[in-house]
Amino acid sequence: MIRQQLRVALLAGGILAAMTCSSRADDSKAMPVAAGAPAAPAASCGTCAPQYRTVCVNEWVPETYQATRTVYKTECKTETYTTYKCETVPETRTRTVTVNHMVPETVTCTRKVCVKVPCYEDKVVCEKHWVTVPETKCVTKCVDHGHYECKEVECGPSIGERLRGALHSCKKSCDSCCDSCNSCACETPCARTKTVKVWVPCKEMETHNITVCKKVCQETQVTKKVCTMKTEWHEEPYTVCKMVCKPECKTETYTVCVTHKVPCQQTRTVNVCVPVCETYTATRMVCKKVEKQVACAPTCDACGSDCCGRAGLLSGLGAKLRSKFSGCGCKSSCGCGSSCGSSCGSSCGCN
Repeated sequence: MIRQQLRVALLAGGILAAMTCSSRADDSKAMPVAAGAPAAPAASCGTCAPQYRTVCVNEWVPETYQATRTVYKTECKTETYTTYKCETVPETRTRTVTVNHMVPETVTCTRKVCVKVPCYEDKVVCEKHWVTVPETKCVTKCVDHGHYECKEVECGPSIGERLRGALHSCKKSCDSCCDSCNSCACETPCARTKTVKVWVPCKEMETHNITVCKKVCQETQVTKKVCTMKTEWHEEPYTVCKMVCKPECKTETYTVCVTHKVPCQQTRTVNVCVPVCETYTATRMVCKKVEKQVACAPTCDACGSDCCGRAGLLSGLGAKLRSKFSGCGCKSSCGCGSSCGSSCGSSCGCN
């Protein structure tokens, strides 16, 4: 509830400020109605009559006038101009030309040749001599101190016996082989042995000092004449066949195509901007004072004040505010002294 009353108070304050700024033309008293003024509608108050007054107002009125201006217009114009065309004409000319010919020619030239020349010089040379020098060496060798021994070894029949055994019968061979055989059933001869000397080795290592002759190379510096080859440069002539360039001048005639420019007349159409002076009608806004009939606040005979003017509107707003906060604001709201009743519904601003 308090919030709603606060909103109503703010709205009334805004309307009051707006009416204070817009009610400056209604401060003066009512003026008499001008002749020919239209009849105003009846006022809200039954006792207040409508009032009018004449006011001078500045208005902007359109006014036409004649002016002159220069305008450029495009026009097509035919003009003649000079142009050039190219023509090719053959032309005979003469010139002197130098021609180079390559001719062989024998020329004697000199060149440097590198030659090796023998030269004897004394130089110290190292010569090698082989000398036999005795040298004692310690030699270890294996010596065999063995001896011969007599030993019986088995020997076989000789070749003659083998041949005879093959030819004769078995008995004869058995009798010759063994005297103790009682029968001839022996098929192999008895073994025979012989005494031979066999070497029995006995090896031992012995060390001996021996003298050996060894050849040793010794170098000795000796001064000798040594033949060395030195390089020397010598100049020698030689014949060379060269191609020599020899110039030759001659005159020759040739034909050249020369281009000439020939003038000729041509016609063309061009656009030209031409200044034209023209008169036109322009409109401008002119400020003029105009008299107008405006309605003003009527004078209420019963109240003795402007009920429908600013005072009435302000008193009406105050009455509304008082009615919101205190219950009723119609008592002496417009100075009429009326109380809350049927008169509160009038449009004089009391409600």
